[in-house]
Amino acid sequence: MRLTIIRRILIIRLVVSLVLDYWKVCQIDKRLEGEERAAALNRIYSNAGKRARWTAFKLESIIVKIGQFLSMRGDILPHAFTEELTDLHDALPAATFSAVKPLLEKELNGNIYTVFKTFNEEPIAAASLAQVHKATLSDETVVAVKVIKPKMERFAHIDLNTIGLAAKVINRIPALRRKMNFVDMHREFTETIHRELDCHQELSHMERFSEMFTDNPNVKTPNVYKELSTKRILVMEFIEGARLTDHEILSKWQVDRTAIGETLLDAYFKQLLVYGFIHVDPHPGNLLILRDHRLCFLDFGMIDELTTDDVKTIRRLFQSIMLCDINGILSAFEDLGFLPPETNYKELIPMISLVLDRLDGRDGKQDSPELKQFVAGMKYFIKNSPIQLQAKYMFLLRGTGILITVLNQLAPDTNWLEILLRVGPPIFGTPTKSR
Repeated sequence: MRLTIIRRILIIRLVVSLVLDYWKVCQIDKRLEGEERAAALNRIYSNAGKRARWTAFKLESIIVKIGQFLSMRGDILPHAFTEELTDLHDALPAATFSAVKPLLEKELNGNIYTVFKTFNEEPIAAASLAQVHKATLSDETVVAVKVIKPKMERFAHIDLNTIGLAAKVINRIPALRRKMNFVDMHREFTETIHRELDCHQELSHMERFSEMFTDNPNVKTPNVYKELSTKRILVMEFIEGARLTDHEILSKWQVDRTAIGETLLDAYFKQLLVYGFIHVDPHPGNLLILRDHRLCFLDFGMIDELTTDDVKTIRRLFQSIMLCDINGILSAFEDLGFLPPETNYKELIPMISLVLDRLDGRDGKQDSPELKQFVAGMKYFIKNSPIQLQAKYMFLLRGTGILITVLNQLAPDTNWLEILLRVGPPIFGTPTKSR
């Protein structure tokens, strides 16, 4: 009971402080101008980010997950705020082996060493909800054992319930509600967290993903040990490789980084536009390059699944953007639920035209002035257009943002827009295979 009260107090305190910060921002917008206004806003945003980061590290669990999500939404949130949350992507504290061991023995119905010949007590990776240990089976096969951290289900229940109450309050603020329905957002987040806490679900995701790319020799998914896995433990093939950001190792292995990026982009497009089954957490820790230059996907807890109608509509949106077809873009936006009934099309159309003009003939290299101008234009469009982002697409949009960042980290001198325009069109002719 005491734990529940403490967690709820800390979450509510953070939410109240952020709402008060929003009120302060509104007052500054009315009273100050120029550099004085910018400095005052930056102070508020930075302090808000620091409070959010402190709360996330204090409570861990899904609060870290929310902080990570917000840190990637620089398209709609101030840079001074998101910058303070970037630390949440670094190494997170792992549960001690003394805490994990009873959980493992309960799930395995006995001593760890009746199943594993060796088991490393120190985890090789730790995230917000789970951690991974290296182990060997009786036949010397090396495996990775993903374990849901102790008490995570309990923490998730408390935190999601508290955040749900906060979402109902925030939804009453018209300016915030205009861009996102926070109650719907909470519901989508709850469903995602419950999937992430179920290793059976992740195992199923891995099997389907492997089936999707069975004919692609450039894409690898770890093999799973179904008979050893439970709801809280996932045993899989141990993968050795280099991160996409390990440029020194990639150079030593003579990896063509642009070719790897093209494989990643092609795989992502097929997930989105063919199968409607998308890995929406493609950060560098979840993507490895193998010595034979294959691309391996890891961590299948965060998966978005789209309906066949959604896949067809998103295809139509991409095609319309490539053809600079404003009517087609508007039609797709309507079908995706992005345009509320009161949308003023006379104001929206010039905004879309401006973005398309900046996209035409774009230099897609990371540091090009043209790309920076285009990104700035997109941020302006998202913040100022009447588009209302549907909660069911929020992780897909986040994943897309991560993908763009990863591609630019992998090969900053590559024109990714040019490659996108080459990779995309052939996929449009492929029949959809969503379920």
